[in-house]
Amino acid sequence: MTPLKISTEQMIALHGFFAEAAAVGEEALGEITGCDTEVEVQEIRATPLSEFGDRGLCLSDDLVAGVMGRLEGRMPGTQSLVLEPEDALLWARLGGDDDPLDAFVALSRTLLEGMAQALGEILDGDEAFVGARLVEEPELAMLVRTHAPSDTIVFSTRLRIDARDEVLTAVSHLLVEPKYLAQVLSSLSAAHH
Repeated sequence: MTPLKISTEQMIALHGFFAEAAAVGEEALGEITGCDTEVEVQEIRATPLSEFGDRGLCLSDDLVAGVMGRLEGRMPGTQSLVLEPEDALLWARLGGDDDPLDAFVALSRTLLEGMAQALGEILDGDEAFVGARLVEEPELAMLVRTHAPSDTIVFSTRLRIDARDEVLTAVSHLLVEPKYLAQVLSSLSAAHH
């Protein structure tokens, strides 16, 4: 497999895009938690699924709490958000729901829906995050269980979620077919110029 060819400028554009995409869900997250919520992208990496175990951006090698679902629209794929189990429970308590699992799924789904919406805007089409479900397993197992081909591109972003004086670290993953990489980079380049 040939390595991904993404220039420094393209990585900067991807970072900016994912930062804007994460910000789309902030207001909705604030409505759920009843407090201002800030989501900051700290790092981004694009890795073929076959190399994810060695070079991917991973929150932990251990069990994580995550929400995973499908991305439907102009660029189909899989989206997920993972946190350490303790952070997931803490974030869920901010959601105010009596059931922390439901609250965690609702908060994660809200953030991922915002990111999908932003992706649709950059691609000039509709994108939707659907089928949100709770997943508790190591990240690599979660991604491999999608049965995606080994050349699938995994866009991973390390996020800092700041709500009610709590700072949580999360990682989002977006899995797409390699043919969409050029489309995303081209769209970002056109939006930049």
